[in-house]
Amino acid sequence: MRCFIRSGGLTSFGEIMQALVLAGGRSSRMGRDKSLIQINGKSLIRITLERLIDSGHSSILVMASDEDQESRQRSSAGDLAHGVVWGRDNVPYSGMIEALLKAMSDETLDPTKPLQISSVDSPWLRKELYQKLRMNLTNDVDIVVPRDKIIHPLHALFRVEALAAELSPVAGPLNHQIQRMRWRAVDCEGLGLGNVNHPGDL
Repeated sequence: MRCFIRSGGLTSFGEIMQALVLAGGRSSRMGRDKSLIQINGKSLIRITLERLIDSGHSSILVMASDEDQESRQRSSAGDLAHGVVWGRDNVPYSGMIEALLKAMSDETLDPTKPLQISSVDSPWLRKELYQKLRMNLTNDVDIVVPRDKIIHPLHALFRVEALAAELSPVAGPLNHQIQRMRWRAVDCEGLGLGNVNHPGDL
């Protein structure tokens, strides 16, 4: 059993650490599918999966927009695709919150265990961030969000049952909804939270 010491007690995450990769965006600002962009010979989807696997996530669900995008992502992920489950949006490109809600109902996820979100467009993220979030998921909060100059809800760690009960596609942006729940922001300055949105970011 994997355990993490935190102030105020002991947090146990069991043997399975699970993660959700949101990879079904339209990438309209980039002009092409960000998940397939290559940096140093590796696609962003592969970089994301490698980082999650290296940091101990043994159950990973990737949300793609549709069958075609899923096929391209599987090919780009190479051998890592065999140990990962893919899901698809109910309606392609319907939105981030809709993708989250669909993912949380997937039978491969354990609703009783915390779930680490990861966007696919943060190639410089350091895996130390995940342990820092775990250590701060104490009994008095349901969502832990990394922060540098701003909060980054697409790299949050949360309790599935709590978020599924509160999240709504008609209640505003994700970062606003989170702040109406039991949440905590954790300083993660210097852990590579920047993302790739425009060609110039590369």
